[in-house]
Amino acid sequence: MVANNVEANYMEETVTLEAVKDGKPRSASQVDAHSAQELNAKYRWLILFALVISAILEVMDSSILNVALPQMAGTLGTTMNDIAWVSTAYLLANVVVLPMSAWLAQRFGRKPYLLISILLFTIARLLCAFSPSLGLVIVWRLVQGAAGAALIATSQAVIADIFPKKQQGMVQSLFGLGLVVAPAVAPLLGGWIVEQYNWQLIFYVHLPVALVSLGLIWRLFTDNSTQESRTAAGKLDGLGVVFLAMGLGSLQYVLEEGQRNDWFNDTTITSFATLSVIGIIALIVWELHPANKSPVVNLRVYANPSLAAAVVISFAVGIGIYGVNLIFAVLVQNILGYTAIKSGMALVPMGVGSLISLAIVAAVSNKVDARLLIVCGLVIGGIGAWMLGFNTLDTDIPDTWIGLGMVGFGIGGSVMPVTIAALGALRPSESGDGAAQLGLGRQLGGSFGIALLNTYISHMSDFNRCYLVERINTANSVFTQTWQGLVGYMAIHGHSLTDAQRMALHVIDLEISLQSVLKAYNSAFQIVAVVFISCNLLVLLLKKSKATGNMPVGH
Repeated sequence: MVANNVEANYMEETVTLEAVKDGKPRSASQVDAHSAQELNAKYRWLILFALVISAILEVMDSSILNVALPQMAGTLGTTMNDIAWVSTAYLLANVVVLPMSAWLAQRFGRKPYLLISILLFTIARLLCAFSPSLGLVIVWRLVQGAAGAALIATSQAVIADIFPKKQQGMVQSLFGLGLVVAPAVAPLLGGWIVEQYNWQLIFYVHLPVALVSLGLIWRLFTDNSTQESRTAAGKLDGLGVVFLAMGLGSLQYVLEEGQRNDWFNDTTITSFATLSVIGIIALIVWELHPANKSPVVNLRVYANPSLAAAVVISFAVGIGIYGVNLIFAVLVQNILGYTAIKSGMALVPMGVGSLISLAIVAAVSNKVDARLLIVCGLVIGGIGAWMLGFNTLDTDIPDTWIGLGMVGFGIGGSVMPVTIAALGALRPSESGDGAAQLGLGRQLGGSFGIALLNTYISHMSDFNRCYLVERINTANSVFTQTWQGLVGYMAIHGHSLTDAQRMALHVIDLEISLQSVLKAYNSAFQIVAVVFISCNLLVLLLKKSKATGNMPVGH
């Protein structure tokens, strides 16, 4: 009893002395926050490393599984349409939780929220590997997607808080490695694992990296939240969560399943699209309503034109990261006949280009206006995407290096300057909300890009085929000469005249189909180029910002 009293008196005296340090009175919560800041400053680089590798795990998860889905379908005894829910479930949960990650971090503290998220992400991923049925895999993918929401948005907010202003450009660029390089490397890693081993390995190969991240954050990161700051988050906005799940969850379902189900010709897609519109409108009205004292999503940050413009640019960058990545992988595997590993190797220049541009951004971000870096990135990325629009059936890996490298360079050169410009225009208390909205914009951009590009390619393939078939007639000298040459070739090899004519027409029909699809892919790349270039107009809405500007940090 006496010992407890002595210890209590000692602690009270220590806090009192600390509270009047430098002659400036401080509350107990201010002392705790100041101590946390000093401890984080001591270990900030190791904390950054932990956050970067956790972000890499989250971003890779969205693309590494694409090459394994056929093998998973065979093992689990399901169809390709059904196995697609492995990816859909993850994205559904991710886009719903991502916008409210700032509230969750404030309510529970950033450190507990990060630790729980990494732990759940890891456990759910392991359980996916050992699940005997598709239903269980989907359940754990939902958990994984919800947990993964914190690994980017909350991590960016932590980085903005623990590093000084002059280092923000460099550290945000280092963090950007996980956002732009991982999607380019993931298909190569996934293809190698699938061809050499099995799809289960994809789910638990990450375990050592996840444990390193978890251990470093647990031991080195000190949460600066206080009881007052956690209480200020308010009670859970249940109605907002319902509207958020209904709006964004339904939207993600429509984007994922629309192409497979013929869009609005399917009643289920139409119903979910209607739910999405109602949910999003209700969410906006309720989150901005004066009666809502603790909104789960702070939409008021969109009153800042810099953030609003940055979110739209992030949306376009998301199209580039995920859209170009996916349609290029499908093109080279299904049309050009690459193996999974070869298609992964073909995407390596995209990662290399991102690495180069991120290094440049890190070196000059303290000296150059972020808006100039964004313009350069979008223009170079746009030119690269346009160059990818000239593939032929004879295209080989080296033929795409320059175009993919420029796309990667453009993405890497714009994604972090956008973050710097957006967060630099916000108050420090809004940095978590801003990072969450940027992440959501990038994620939705990827979903919209994949859905719209796939739909465009499907429709344009049919259009191109009709266009070419209309010109296949005896008046077309090229067709006539090609057909006669093929008939002669077949006849020489022992086929009857009737069989030779039939086989020649079949070869021409196959060529028309391949050329129709190839032309559709080429024009899809050029659409991405137009999107990139057009986003330069939004740069005019961004405020002048450098990494040494008004970054939301505490020192």
